[in-house]
Amino acid sequence: MSISKRIRELRKLKNLNQVEIAEALGVAQSTISQYEAGKRTPECDVLEKIKRIYGINLNWLVSGDGAMFHIYDTSARGVGDVIRLPVVADIAAGKGIEAEDVEPVEWLPVCRSLIDVPGPYFAFRVSGESMSPYIMDGDYAVVSQNMEDVDPDGLICAFRTIEGMTLKRYTINSTRDFSALVPLNPKYPIIPYDENSPEYVIVGRLVLIIRKCIGGE
Repeated sequence: MSISKRIRELRKLKNLNQVEIAEALGVAQSTISQYEAGKRTPECDVLEKIKRIYGINLNWLVSGDGAMFHIYDTSARGVGDVIRLPVVADIAAGKGIEAEDVEPVEWLPVCRSLIDVPGPYFAFRVSGESMSPYIMDGDYAVVSQNMEDVDPDGLICAFRTIEGMTLKRYTINSTRDFSALVPLNPKYPIIPYDENSPEYVIVGRLVLIIRKCIGGE
C-alpha cells in the first residue's frame, strides 16, 4: 500500500472528509486530494501534524511498517518522565465484558511525552479482535477521562454498556439523533444506539495504544 492510500485509509478511519482533515492540518483541500491521488508527497511539517493530531505511527504512514497507531513498547528504556497508569480491567474488542471500578490489577509505566491530551488517565487490557488490525488482542488501551470541549464523533472511545466495557469508534449521524459503536474489523457488527436502546456511557477517549513486550519478544 502506498502512502497516498494510507492517508486515505487514515481519513476514512477517522470518519473525516477531505475538507475537515485539510482544516486540521492547515492545508488546502486540493492538497489532500493530491496526497491521496499520489501526485504529491506530504511535507515533513504535515507528517508531524498527522502524528500529533491523530496519534499515527509515522513509520507506518511513510513506509507501511509497524502498527497504524503509535505503539509504546514497555520493554524499551526511553528517556523522559515516566508515569504509572492503573490498569483497572479488561475491555472488550468484541462483545462487551463485565468490568467494575476496582483496585488496579497492575500498573503500567508510560513515558509522559507520549500523551499530549489532559488526564486523568487509566488503562485497559484489550480482549478480542473487533478492533484489529490496528488494536490487537492483548494490547493496552490508555484512555483519558477528560472529555471537556471534545466532540466524540469519530473518536475511538471506551464505553460502559449493559453488557460491560467495550472499545469502539463512536459515530453520530448528521441530525445527532442516532449513534453507533463501530468496530474497526469489518467482520464484527456495528452496535446501533437510538432513543430506544439501552443506556451506554462514554468512559473516556483513546489516547495511546501500548503493546507490552517482555524480553524483546
